[in-house]
Amino acid sequence: MRRALGSGALAAALFMLTLTLTILPQRIFSIEVDYVKGDVSFNHLQDGWKAVKTGQELGPGDMIRTGAASEASLVDEGMLINVMEKSTFTVAEKYTNDEKKESFMLFLGRMKFKLARSGKGEPEVSTQTVNLTIRGTDFEIGSGYDGSTIVLLSEGAVAVAGAALGPSQGAASELLLEGGEGTEIPFGGEPTTKFQVMTKLIDWDRWFTFSKEAIKGNEADLLARILVRFEGIRDEIKGYEETKSSSLREKEEQIRRRDEMQRQGNKEEAAEFSRLAAQKSKIAFHSTVNIRFLALSSIGLFDLATGVYSSVAKPLRDLTGTFETIKSIFRDIESKYLLKGDRERLEKKAKKKR
Repeated sequence: MRRALGSGALAAALFMLTLTLTILPQRIFSIEVDYVKGDVSFNHLQDGWKAVKTGQELGPGDMIRTGAASEASLVDEGMLINVMEKSTFTVAEKYTNDEKKESFMLFLGRMKFKLARSGKGEPEVSTQTVNLTIRGTDFEIGSGYDGSTIVLLSEGAVAVAGAALGPSQGAASELLLEGGEGTEIPFGGEPTTKFQVMTKLIDWDRWFTFSKEAIKGNEADLLARILVRFEGIRDEIKGYEETKSSSLREKEEQIRRRDEMQRQGNKEEAAEFSRLAAQKSKIAFHSTVNIRFLALSSIGLFDLATGVYSSVAKPLRDLTGTFETIKSIFRDIESKYLLKGDRERLEKKAKKKR
């Protein structure tokens, strides 16, 4: 004979159900490798580089790198991404206003996107300079050695927002591109002007060479801007850590009050405290995901700083001091947050699909 749950057991069961539905990822965001040519490798959260294989699933924390004369194609529902040669990007996700957003961060190189996703949120695309808000579109984006970015739009619409160097800069300005338009933005700059793609044919080899040459004579300014960005990332992480800690403390308080209501036989109050506890758990989980997002973005930023600093044959003391401060902040972020993530779960999911 099946026994009915007592009021305490019922409230506890309701809490666990609410907690599970509220804070656990219902879907591990992933994208499949459809085509590989030449030297294409990946690593997961600084776990060492390995060869990419066709049919492999890539998820949050996975970084892709293509060598010379190499490329890869990635596919998901209604989305095709071509990663061109000598490029590095990472797959990520974050929460904005309770909504989970898929994200692709291009650190260096060039990518082409073709998106036609029906009934599904569009991913975000970012470089060290801009964040793109996209709507069913076809575009190309390049990220240079000096942190500059160029966006070329064939179809659809893209809102290009400058990535603020730090919180003191306030909200970033936004430039709306429509089919046939493009824009180019220096590191730390804002998108202000458009050009017609048809009138500006891009020689990509020349563009990347120019972005490398543009570092010369601007090393101190670039590293100073990168340091401000790192300080902003560090402060944002601190804010999320404080939110996470306070939410977990409040969750424990709601659980304590739930247990008290259970002892008093007040099922409705117990269920309400269970709901509130689950809500606080969700906030803590979202903070954890956003911390990981910021930590992943710091990898490309540190690569940029390293490239700038290493281009100077005999750096002066001030330049070395700025770089060492950047390195210290990055190493702290790396040691705390760039740890083993969802790779094992993702591989199990891929095996089930096959």
